[in-house]
Amino acid sequence: MTSRGTEAIRLLAEVLYVEPERVDLDSNFPELGLDSILAVEYVAQLKASVGYTATIAELYDLGTPRALLDRLGASS
Repeated sequence: MTSRGTEAIRLLAEVLYVEPERVDLDSNFPELGLDSILAVEYVAQLKASVGYTATIAELYDLGTPRALLDRLGASS
């Protein structure tokens, strides 16, 4: 995972109040506990930190953290 991907997962873990290694990359965002309110915070942090500018709907359409990493080009 690239540093951009590591940061994206770190931010997700932060808004979910878990350790980054506890984020299952293949679980969908709602299963991980990312509700709409937390998603607002997460998308804002992604934009500020890694330059991701998609909407919350686009984030949910991606489905999983792994798909987000692929979109960010951060999975390798």
